[in-house]
Amino acid sequence: MSSRLEFIASMASGGRGVADIGTDHAILPIMLRRGGYKGYIAAGDIKEGPLRKARRGLQEAEINDVELVLCNGLDGIDGSRVDTVIVAGMGGDTITGILDRGLYDMPEWAERSDYRLILHPVTKPEILRYWLVNNGFRITRETYIEDNAVLCQIICAEPGESARYKDAELYIGRYELVKGSPHFDTVIDKHIKRFKSAVRGLENATDASLNAWKMLVENMICELEDMKGMDNG
Repeated sequence: MSSRLEFIASMASGGRGVADIGTDHAILPIMLRRGGYKGYIAAGDIKEGPLRKARRGLQEAEINDVELVLCNGLDGIDGSRVDTVIVAGMGGDTITGILDRGLYDMPEWAERSDYRLILHPVTKPEILRYWLVNNGFRITRETYIEDNAVLCQIICAEPGESARYKDAELYIGRYELVKGSPHFDTVIDKHIKRFKSAVRGLENATDASLNAWKMLVENMICELEDMKGMDNG
């Protein structure tokens, strides 16, 4: 069992319908049904292979009321039956592309505000957060879950006006939302180390654009150190 997926399943409880985009062996739908979720569930993937695995998993679990959909992102998902969209285990840039195409190009999503997103970016969370807060979404919850010794970021968002994010918060999450996490110091220290390494690599840069990037990274280090100081103060 995956603690990451268990946590996502717990966040998805309630509501009338869930779309699991990029389903993996239908693990999330199975968890939801076994946890007592009664709403509609669609499990979508862009390839036939994962859907075949999902079908076998559902059969073995003796679950026959999950709809499997061959689709690119949200294309093909019946939005009228869904109020929770889960996209987990992909890069932040890939998740951003799925949301950008689906939530703006499809009227059944573009004209709505009564749904939520549960997202797990495995890389480039800063791209995903930037897109969310600049495209009409409010991040309502962020947390870190340790799964097989890896820290996983989980982001929950819904349509609405967003608070302003500092540059460093695009990487780690909004301070007010993540400061209580037991992994907060670990995450802060990891990014401070990462950014300091980047600055060292730019010490002899002469290109103006690289100098601008160096100043931005130095500023993010200051923001992270300030957040760490506030948390330990």
